[in-house]
Amino acid sequence: MGRIVVSEDPAAAAIRSEDRPGTLTGAGVGTWLALLAGIGGIGLGAAHLLDAQGATTSAVGVRLAALAAAAAWTVGGVFWLASGRSPWRLATPCLIAGVSGLVSAEAAAAFAGVGAGVAILAATVAVSLRIVWRAFRSIPPRRPFAIGAIATLGTAFVVWFLVRHGWLVAATGLTGIAAMMLGCCLGVVGIRAFLGGGTGISGVARTVVDEALRMRAALVLVVLLILVIPTLPLVLDHTERLEYRVQFFLNWALGGTGLILSLMTIFLACGSVCGDIESNRIHLVLAKPLARWEYLVGKWVGLALFNLLLVGVAGAGTYTFVRVLAGTFATDEADRVAIDHQVLTARAVVGPRHDHPQDYESGIEAAIARLERDDPDGFARNAPAARRRIRMEFDYAWHTVTPDMVSTFVFEGLAPAREEPFVQLQLKPRAHNVDVDLADVRFAIWLNERPWPLRDGEHVEQTLASFARHVLDVPTEYIDEAGTLRVTFANRNLVPPGETQPTAIAFKPGDGLAVLYRTGGFDGNFLRCLAIIWLKLLLVAAAGVSTAAFLGFPTAILASLVIYFGALGATFLRDSLGVYNVVGDSFLAEAVERLRAAADLAGQARLYEAGRMLFGFVTDVTLRCLPAFGDYDAVSLLTTGMRIETSAVLWCLLGIGITYPILLGVGGWLVFERRDLVRPST
Repeated sequence: MGRIVVSEDPAAAAIRSEDRPGTLTGAGVGTWLALLAGIGGIGLGAAHLLDAQGATTSAVGVRLAALAAAAAWTVGGVFWLASGRSPWRLATPCLIAGVSGLVSAEAAAAFAGVGAGVAILAATVAVSLRIVWRAFRSIPPRRPFAIGAIATLGTAFVVWFLVRHGWLVAATGLTGIAAMMLGCCLGVVGIRAFLGGGTGISGVARTVVDEALRMRAALVLVVLLILVIPTLPLVLDHTERLEYRVQFFLNWALGGTGLILSLMTIFLACGSVCGDIESNRIHLVLAKPLARWEYLVGKWVGLALFNLLLVGVAGAGTYTFVRVLAGTFATDEADRVAIDHQVLTARAVVGPRHDHPQDYESGIEAAIARLERDDPDGFARNAPAARRRIRMEFDYAWHTVTPDMVSTFVFEGLAPAREEPFVQLQLKPRAHNVDVDLADVRFAIWLNERPWPLRDGEHVEQTLASFARHVLDVPTEYIDEAGTLRVTFANRNLVPPGETQPTAIAFKPGDGLAVLYRTGGFDGNFLRCLAIIWLKLLLVAAAGVSTAAFLGFPTAILASLVIYFGALGATFLRDSLGVYNVVGDSFLAEAVERLRAAADLAGQARLYEAGRMLFGFVTDVTLRCLPAFGDYDAVSLLTTGMRIETSAVLWCLLGIGITYPILLGVGGWLVFERRDLVRPST
């Protein structure tokens, strides 16, 4: 029996072959790139030669023609690479729209202002994107590439237009937004490729990344992050000191990154897990050889990778704009020095010790013994608190320089700083008098028994404002070979009006007086700060996934927000709830002391105070179980130029990044494993 051959209409076959994406070869792509480089290089080179010969008008024409040809070749190449077909039938409408928009924008800028031209260019880019979207309806997988390429090209033309007309600030912001958006798109492609081809945990993680691009709440927060960072430097007051502008930008950019990504993580985690359960997609997922714990881990891994991408993109944008901002105009030379040596650096902090430590400790022990002898019952009621109070009183007295007296503070461990040209003496003095708290203070300084500073052979006294942080650069030649620096202050305050004697000068123990020296650069410090931000997001992701495993969507979001804001304010809660607590050498001693105090208060019919004292058990347990983000406040350290220790990052990894996520994950899994996921139908 013979075969029947059915011939096909050649025209239909041609149409079908045209609609089918072709196969792209490396040689073809290489040829396209070579011609693109040739068009740009020859055109710009010819324009440069014409400029050298004085033919400026011809050079401008050649340059514009070269840019137009390169743009046309780029658009044609984008359509060819995305569709594999002859590009010009698809690319011609886009090119016509682009050329028309550019000519119209130039005309509008000449007659109606640059703003009108920018509006026309923006509308042109939108029209071009609409044309590309419709052109690739039949090839959805290639559509994102074409849209991204045309959007990038259109943004480049808008930036060029802004720069040409002197709108450098707007051009800078738009460039930052476009670069961060492009980084996010490329990062998502990389994550999907990294997680592609696998099953189980990696498959679930990939679905989380896909859901992040579809969920409106998460997408809005991501776009908000991309818009805020590049535009924040543009709204700063440029008459303010550059030091404060850089610190403000760092603090708000990185702090805002942590807040926005935390909210995005909560909405995405709860929406992903609860959406699977409520839509019954969970049954299709778990029908595969996938355990429930693998499902939860996959969700957490997807969130972790997506957050890693966004922290990296936000960090790259923040770092770039910090460097750009730091290179702008400074108010004076001191402002420039502050940027380089107090903000964009990493410094170690050395606190003082008493110049006679044995006598100092003996005085404290004698005061404690005297209090124990004079008031044995009061001392026994809370001995640790009494010891702490007496030590605090001695510390404040030691940090107070009384009139016509001198006080010496010893800073040790400065041997590594001898390699630097100077160390920084940071102090925050206060005029210790109620009526003149804001008065200036005046004192003289000796460094290792040598007067400092000297000017024309004379010992110069320092006059500084109260309640302000001051940094004095001290040459390292004053540090002895053992790495010790003895700083002696002599009170030179005058008698204020209305007073009978000079005021004392007080330094707050802890941060009122310290020596700082450089131990590293800003770059490493910045990376450690980003690492801590990402580790905190790991805990937030674990909280969202775990709560969504056994709660509905609204309740899971509320519970996750409680955990997040509790961790954010745990340090504040420790201080504010401390009034309910007692001090003891151990947890058992605190419990016994609290029960004894509550019984005494109840015996006096002070029931409210007794109940408040017993409530301390609840606050103690809560504060011990609650993670504290404030213990790893890397943003504040970075903005003040303090070194973020690698050990702090490791402790944050162990506690915030591993321990708490495991505890939350195990708790969520135990409930999720026993949860009936079958929803009754009505």
